[in-house]
Amino acid sequence: MPLFAGTGKVLIINIDGAGTGFNDPTPATPVGGNAGTTRGQQRLNVFLAAAQTWQNNLDTNVDVRVRASFAPIIGNPACTDTEGILGQASPMDWRHDTQGVPMANVWYPIALANKFANTDLSAGVDDINVRFNSDVDTATCLGATSFYYGLDNKHGTDIDLYNVVLHELGHGFGISGKANAPAFSEGIPAISDVHTFDVSAGQRWDQMTTAQRNTSLTNTGNLVWDGAVVRSQTGQFLSPMSTLTISAPAAIAKNYDVGLAAFGPTIDKTPASGRIVIAQDEANTDGPTTTDGCSTFTNASAVAGRIALIDRGVCTFVTKTRNAQNAGAIGVIVVDNASACSAPSLGGTATDITIPVISITQTDGTALKAQLTSNTTVDASLHLDPSQLAGTTKQGYLRLYAPCVVEPGSSVHHWDTTATPNLLMEPFIGSDLLHGLDLTIYQLIDMGWTQPPRSGRRILKK
Repeated sequence: MPLFAGTGKVLIINIDGAGTGFNDPTPATPVGGNAGTTRGQQRLNVFLAAAQTWQNNLDTNVDVRVRASFAPIIGNPACTDTEGILGQASPMDWRHDTQGVPMANVWYPIALANKFANTDLSAGVDDINVRFNSDVDTATCLGATSFYYGLDNKHGTDIDLYNVVLHELGHGFGISGKANAPAFSEGIPAISDVHTFDVSAGQRWDQMTTAQRNTSLTNTGNLVWDGAVVRSQTGQFLSPMSTLTISAPAAIAKNYDVGLAAFGPTIDKTPASGRIVIAQDEANTDGPTTTDGCSTFTNASAVAGRIALIDRGVCTFVTKTRNAQNAGAIGVIVVDNASACSAPSLGGTATDITIPVISITQTDGTALKAQLTSNTTVDASLHLDPSQLAGTTKQGYLRLYAPCVVEPGSSVHHWDTTATPNLLMEPFIGSDLLHGLDLTIYQLIDMGWTQPPRSGRRILKK
């Protein structure tokens, strides 16, 4: 019995040559429900599983042809030990004002336009182009980290290819723009632009001039998705926002956006309230400044029972936090050392850290330090804000990724990294993803996609 009414399938068109990519004959041991015995088979099996997930969740009577390859991606940035491009995807074509589309003068990705028309508008032509970086499986890209080909989400420190495929196909189904932001192709917005809203300007992108969109493009924290379906579902996936609240002095009193750590207790389990103290340590080979927290604190008595403010740099975040904990601190705030507009996530692994640690931007850190160096008492709390979900605005809109320096390929068409837990369509892969479509499917529903009707037995009562 079919689960849904739509008969359209997500078809994989393998364009890799013999012995490469999806056809790589390198022997591989079956892993995590993936029975493939070669690297190429395992890659293709993961791709097919992800395509099936999308097929089960999008209702269309028109097949979606996905042109797929697994080959090196020579991109910007180039792959290094610490960063690289995992995959790329986009619609192969866009249409406007075709049969059945709900909005005039709006570009729709070809797969969605086909759904509305109930026919293949480009018969025999591929609809989505997607490529995955085969260099990830080499030591020259991301070091010892490789793609994980299991289907059980037990990827450990490796990168779960299944989630990467789900993410890239999301772009192909429409979470993208036809032109490079802030431009519109032929002066016509894409359907995603119609739902891109600037809360401080009070306008959607299709209501703005190109110059206004250029300003909005880097309006960090204020560029959002205005779709009603996503907004109604955020509470199903997001946790209350972790925040730093400064209660005094009045000049800097407010809630601050923070970055979270991959180690130590979460703020919901271990909140911390108290005065902030700038940590002091020796300037030595461990760390060249007296505020980097890389060696034993010289003001341990002042830090004890307080929240330690530490500059980012040189040593690991775990080392800084461990030194603060040894000095008796009840929490740690790491101040970024770059002029970024969002606080960084703090990587690391440790089992002995028992105090919470968060990060703030360099700008916010400078404001705190100005008060502290003038001998002003700064009272703070690291806690959850139950009035706001992580990754949303006060108005309840889910933030889009809009860093203050434009990141081509990442800006606008991803969720903001402040979302907690991490979401599939964030620009960076998260280790805590649900192994599913989370809010992604609702973003596509806002664009006009529908989910298939589910079958089931009905009970009739006389």
